[in-house]
Amino acid sequence: MSGLEVLGIAASILQVVELGTHLSIKLYTFCRRLKDTDQRIQSLSSDVALTCNVLRQLGDSLQQDEDAKLYSMEAFATAQQVLGECRKLFQRIGDAVDYPDQKATKGLLQKAARKVGFLCIEEDLEVLRVNLERLKSTMLLMLNVIMYAGQLRR
Repeated sequence: MSGLEVLGIAASILQVVELGTHLSIKLYTFCRRLKDTDQRIQSLSSDVALTCNVLRQLGDSLQQDEDAKLYSMEAFATAQQVLGECRKLFQRIGDAVDYPDQKATKGLLQKAARKVGFLCIEEDLEVLRVNLERLKSTMLLMLNVIMYAGQLRR
């Protein structure tokens, strides 16, 4: 694997980390804007932030090994796949939270419709949170394998 490929995936990781950071802030703002949200939205915001931290660690690990001595082509392909899934998942979560402003709903019927819509969003976000947890676990496993390989080569 060439150093250029490693730099490419490291740059992609940084882009996804930036997307995730913006999403985490968006979720936090969403949670604060709607008075009837529960802890799950705030928890999702924290999960997104933690996933970004794991991604950042993976990117740092890739950049530290310029010659990519610790990484096989399979590990590189897995990292690209996980990165793509994270990007898609962050976008889906962001789309789910792009919700009409609470202040725009003035009538009783509109407020009731907003609450029903929010309940549907919460269910969707829970499924996305589980997928996010799965991706985070995969990345942590990759990091552990990389660290172990580094220790064996010393």
